[in-house]
Amino acid sequence: MEKKQVYLLISALALIFIFLNLISAINLEISKKPIQDSAIMDLNEPATFELTIKNLGETDNFSIYSIVGVEISPKNFTIESGKTKIIEIKAVPNQYIASKEGSVTFEYKIKDSKEQIQTEELTMYTVMFKDIFLIEPENINPDSQKIKITLKNKINYEFGELKVKFDSAFFSYEDKFTFNALEKKEFLIPLNIEKLKKSTAGPYLLNTRIESLGVKADIESIIKFLEQEGIETTENKEGFLIKRDEISKVNVGNTIKDVEITAQKNIISYLFTTFNIVPTETKRQGLIIDYIWRKELIPNDKLEVVIKTNWFYPLIIIIFALVLFILIKKSVEVDLILRKQVSYVRTKGGEFALKVSIKAKAKKFIERINITDKLPPLVELYERYGAISPDKIDLRNKRLEWNIESLNEREERIFSYIIYSKIGIVGKFELPKARAVYEKEGKIKEAESNRSFFINEPKIAKE
Repeated sequence: MEKKQVYLLISALALIFIFLNLISAINLEISKKPIQDSAIMDLNEPATFELTIKNLGETDNFSIYSIVGVEISPKNFTIESGKTKIIEIKAVPNQYIASKEGSVTFEYKIKDSKEQIQTEELTMYTVMFKDIFLIEPENINPDSQKIKITLKNKINYEFGELKVKFDSAFFSYEDKFTFNALEKKEFLIPLNIEKLKKSTAGPYLLNTRIESLGVKADIESIIKFLEQEGIETTENKEGFLIKRDEISKVNVGNTIKDVEITAQKNIISYLFTTFNIVPTETKRQGLIIDYIWRKELIPNDKLEVVIKTNWFYPLIIIIFALVLFILIKKSVEVDLILRKQVSYVRTKGGEFALKVSIKAKAKKFIERINITDKLPPLVELYERYGAISPDKIDLRNKRLEWNIESLNEREERIFSYIIYSKIGIVGKFELPKARAVYEKEGKIKEAESNRSFFINEPKIAKE
């Protein structure tokens, strides 16, 4: 019985204690509004919240704090009974919470002077400087002149000064500006057209460096260079005797393409044709020869074939053949062949002397033949002749003539004479051609001999 009374007494005292605590407990009405709900860790920028607090209890001094790894300031404030106060607090997470990037919900406590506590919750985000920004580059077309890049501030934080530099295979650009909270900024950047022409379609890296308050962030993005196919073909022909045919194919697109150039030559023209590059393949079909060039072209690359056909060489060959034909024909058709020879003659006085022989041979019957020969300068005529003496000697004009009534087919006559000079002649001594006028079947014709010469080398005196 006594034990029951003791238990009832203890329970009554506990209920009274709880009731008294409820009557005198802290009584605050709190609403919260994020000003900047992200803490930028590498900039040491805290999250900022606006608290609207109404005191439903007695006037008192309060302090605010957290025991879960968040530093809150300011810590102390006073609110009169029944009044409402707006305070702005800053929340800085410790390293442990900061290492867990993303959303963090934490408890904070408000304590009055009687050590009575009211517990509330706040949600903040922990971010690194590089994660604040969103970079969105547009795709590039082969005919693009500029590219648009959009830079977004993802958080409610204003940067007083921001430096940005964009680098890629097609451009390099940098700028400095202020960047407002949640702002979006667009950059229109000129492209390097020459590099664009030489690049193939596909993804390309965009490196962006952003700097503020001494903190730098390097962000990588992807630019898509869109595909466009295109082969530009040009052909230029020029020349008559030397024909020049230039064919080129240029890859004006931005994809790798296989191209082919073909040319045809006949069995004659191919002998006089040259190429700037060796054909990939040669096919022969009867009298026609096909030449094929193939190449894999990267963007802005080209295959250029220059074909030269030189008709000048066959023209020379044709002319030479015609001249040779005419000479042969003329040689065949000639009726009288004159051959002139010269030989050295020793004399007692040691003068320079030569024996000149003219051989006349008829290929067919001819008549009334007149053969003339002239003496070269610096020589005299020795009045001693061969079997047939000249019919006329003109010493003034240094001219000898022989007259023959007729020559039968294959008949031959030889005329000779000696010339001398008292002046020593050294070197090549050339004699004029002998000439003949004759009649064949009532027609007057002419013939002339070959050129003849003698080389007199100087004698070296013996010591």
